[in-house]
Amino acid sequence: MKDFWARFATSDFRWIARISGTIIGLLALMEFIEGLGYLGQLEPRGYVLRVGFFLVFAGCAVGWFKEFAASLLILGGTAIFCVIAVGSPGALRLIMFPALVGGLYLCIHLGTKKT
Repeated sequence: MKDFWARFATSDFRWIARISGTIIGLLALMEFIEGLGYLGQLEPRGYVLRVGFFLVFAGCAVGWFKEFAASLLILGGTAIFCVIAVGSPGALRLIMFPALVGGLYLCIHLGTKKT
């Protein structure tokens, strides 16, 4: 099983995760900043969604340095999106992209982990 995870420890997968994480992180930052102007008009659900966007952005930024912390932050933000977007199939399809990046960071961490 260690050989399977070791394939993800290559530089290629690390750069794929970093570049796609940067794109998704910038999109999450854009959504987070866009919502700051409407803080007085948001419902509690909107506040929680902004926290999810911030977690995804923070995870994508941390991913350049620490893969495990990045995966936890991104997957945590994605879990918040899943809770908020229940019943909206279109939104659930968009959640897939940050989840893939978080999963890739987790696979990289498992491949580089010393046993």
